[in-house]
Amino acid sequence: MRALVQLRGEVNQAGAVEDTLEMLNLGRVNHATFVPETDAYAGMVTKVNDWVAHGEPSAETVATVLRRRGEPAEGDADLTDEYVAEHTDYDDADALAEALVAEETTLQEQGLSPTLRLHPPRGGHGGIKHPTREGGQLGKHDTAGIDDLLEAMR
Repeated sequence: MRALVQLRGEVNQAGAVEDTLEMLNLGRVNHATFVPETDAYAGMVTKVNDWVAHGEPSAETVATVLRRRGEPAEGDADLTDEYVAEHTDYDDADALAEALVAEETTLQEQGLSPTLRLHPPRGGHGGIKHPTREGGQLGKHDTAGIDDLLEAMR
């Protein structure tokens, strides 16, 4: 599973990139989503590489983000362990996060919103004009890098 976080806005954004971001459930800056590792999604991630940060997160970080920013598809309940146990096929947020990372399920299959509305990164980030290899935040991150970004935006 790959986590995608949109870091750049829609100014000077090509129509194809905008359409791809919508297909990935990313419509605004600081929104995140989880996508499976398939060829179709790999092509989509390549297309939006200059607009998002992406990488494979750890299950602990996914659980933290779900508890803080997860929402049901309908309604406005908080995503607590009790809510997860009652409304999904899993006992708590940790088990749901493990299943998401293992690509056993998706947020939509469990009745949750596929988009996570994150807080801007606490303490700022490395910049949105340069890729990770130049010290920025855009593009592919390793597990530690995407975990740090998601933790700062929790």
